[in-house]
Amino acid sequence: MPETVPTQVEFAALEACHTALEARVAALEAGSVVPPEPIIPPEPIIPPEPILDGVQAKRITHLIETFGVNTFSSMDTNNRWGSWPADYSPNSTIAALRYIVGDSGFALRLREYHFANCYDLQKQWLPLIVSAFPGTRVAICPGAYATPADVPTMVKLASDPANGVVWLEGINEPNGDFGRGPVPCEVTQEIQDECWKSAASVTVMGPSLVAGCPHPEGWVTSYFGAGMDAMNAAMHHSNGHYYPPASPDIPHTGYSVNEYVGGLWGVYAQHDVHLTEFHPTLYNMRGNAPDKPGWSGERDAYYTLLTLLRCAENGTAGLWWYALFDYGDNGGKPIYKCGLFPKHGADNPRPVADALQALCAICADHGADLRTFTPGKLDITVSGLTDHMAFDVYQASNGRFLVPIWHAAEDVGQGAAVQVTVSFGTHKRVVNAFDPLTSMAEVASSADVLDMVIDLPPGVLVLEVNP
Repeated sequence: MPETVPTQVEFAALEACHTALEARVAALEAGSVVPPEPIIPPEPIIPPEPILDGVQAKRITHLIETFGVNTFSSMDTNNRWGSWPADYSPNSTIAALRYIVGDSGFALRLREYHFANCYDLQKQWLPLIVSAFPGTRVAICPGAYATPADVPTMVKLASDPANGVVWLEGINEPNGDFGRGPVPCEVTQEIQDECWKSAASVTVMGPSLVAGCPHPEGWVTSYFGAGMDAMNAAMHHSNGHYYPPASPDIPHTGYSVNEYVGGLWGVYAQHDVHLTEFHPTLYNMRGNAPDKPGWSGERDAYYTLLTLLRCAENGTAGLWWYALFDYGDNGGKPIYKCGLFPKHGADNPRPVADALQALCAICADHGADLRTFTPGKLDITVSGLTDHMAFDVYQASNGRFLVPIWHAAEDVGQGAAVQVTVSFGTHKRVVNAFDPLTSMAEVASSADVLDMVIDLPPGVLVLEVNP
């Protein structure tokens, strides 16, 4: 059955933009290359003071398991996907995922590409990974230039619970050019219709179009044209690929994740949005891409946590990093430096892998019902936040609350600290503070807490609150 995901409250104001979207479609059909002004979702609403009945928490699995990785299944080191020298054999993939989640109880989601001739490979590979991490959820899509004939074997994989497939996705980037030009829109629709026939057993996403910043919705409507309604009718959820040109969480820039997801949400008939590919700097436009001298692993870690926290807060249904390992080919081309790790296993983790490892350790939930328990409320207010800051409230199954507070800037550590006050309606026995960008060890601890003042520079702080 389709997955139930949180309502995208943050984007409710976009309903008023229907007229603007119609104008955009008309402009694109007329050949205009200048899209209208961006649709800017409202900023998060800070809870009023005082909070009388508490802030409703979400399960901490909602945060951690929003995150996933793109993988390229292989049963040996000779990766058939052209992702050499990356080693996506089961032991290598399991080692990398285990490095991040440890014994936290969490399972990162996966995304796989599919062609009919890969069925035998994937029916071996997927159960090995899923059994190593119970609760793993997998999205699978026809790879670039796939055809409708590739869909039945993909559906067959989804029909076996051992494979963990809960999302069927439309064709990958049909409006891109992988050497043969864009895929005709009618072929994309035919593949989508084939996926939609399986709607009774899995959640169906739309195809993942190449859609840049700002105005991803303009890219979408320019590809589908008059077929937009038919495409929207053949999906439960929508999706896109998010490669921001700079910091992903600064509002009113045109490329923040709020604006990007908001644009997709509007044009895809308000279907929940997944970001099935994400890399924070791969297409950085300020000299900070991974192949440029200005690249920084610490920046990747910072941007990734900002994006994950905002996506989990604003209702984005999923965020998949691209990709687990670097890859290239054996024809002398440069290695594509896009991985959480260079090429195999848990060797040489990049700072983003370390930050995710720290976040999993800080938020660990070992309860048997970590994905099903009913979370409670926390009587908390956070005052002094700027429009570059936000917080959210989560709970683990053992009752402890986890409150991330984040401060977005162009770069980690660049910019003045902002003083915020965290207040509780009643005294809390212990409040611990952690910085996942530096380590998984606590940076502060207080007992019998009613109020606490925090100076937060650009970065992330996670409060662990024991009622």
